[in-house]
Amino acid sequence: MNVHSVFREGWMPEAAVATSPSEATEQRILDSAELLFARRGLRGTRVREIALAAGVSAGTLYIYFPSKTALYQAVLDRGLRPVAEILDEIGCGRPTAELGTLIEGLLRHLAAHPWLSRLIYMEAISEGPFLAHLARIWFRPLLERMGQLVKGGGRRHNWPDDELPMLTASIVQVVFGHFALAPLLREAQGRDPLSPEVLREQTRFLIDYFDRLFPDHHPRQDAKEKDHERT
Repeated sequence: MNVHSVFREGWMPEAAVATSPSEATEQRILDSAELLFARRGLRGTRVREIALAAGVSAGTLYIYFPSKTALYQAVLDRGLRPVAEILDEIGCGRPTAELGTLIEGLLRHLAAHPWLSRLIYMEAISEGPFLAHLARIWFRPLLERMGQLVKGGGRRHNWPDDELPMLTASIVQVVFGHFALAPLLREAQGRDPLSPEVLREQTRFLIDYFDRLFPDHHPRQDAKEKDHERT
């Protein structure tokens, strides 16, 4: 795979564009909730704090979301629904480019929602009430799709089938972990992991990393190698 056929130098995170004042208010509430939930968790965050951060009253917030729990689920679903859409889109692409396209798409989306990964990690660590929802609705399909990309698409690999679940889980951890551990990486490395420059570097690195893990399969070259072995 040619890294630069997947990666674009103009790469920048894309944010949702509101088409009406009502949608703009809803997006502000979701953005504020995502940040506060990621910092304090569901139980540690108060509705009035979210409303204050979003610049609305608590009463206005309840017009959009009937409860704090409903808002929490909306934050998770807004963040992870595009991941499912990415998986659907790459199914129509060239097999050898699918994994790189998936990585770039995930990083682009997570860069637009930098608090989402930390929120997911917090939900997992605390074994929160939405853990089963996250696993069943979002992460199980993601892991299954990763496994299909590793096993299919003409990619050869040396991983036994019983190790594929661990391999695909590690891929997800590498992608989401860059954002979830951003504060730690910032202190340890002395640079901002969420800056456009570092995100471009991270995208290039991950695509190249997985290319080395799973080199593209070239039938003609393999046939020549087998003929040479026979002689």
